[in-house]
Amino acid sequence: MKKNFYLDVILFISGLICIVTGIILDFHIVQRGTELRHIVRDFHIYSGYIMAVGLIFHLAWHMNWIKSATKNIFKR
Repeated sequence: MKKNFYLDVILFISGLICIVTGIILDFHIVQRGTELRHIVRDFHIYSGYIMAVGLIFHLAWHMNWIKSATKNIFKR
């Protein structure tokens, strides 16, 4: 239970960072060529990496549920 909670918190925070920095980069809120833009871009990239790794762990930890749900769907 605890590992799921912590993983969900990590996924939520990294996803939120990725969304916010993506909006900042897309709408050019920070000027091009500035050091701040590079920092925002780095946060965007690494939060995406963290989110991807978290997703892999999330799917691995819930594999039994995914198999069970898939079997139930295809039985019908």
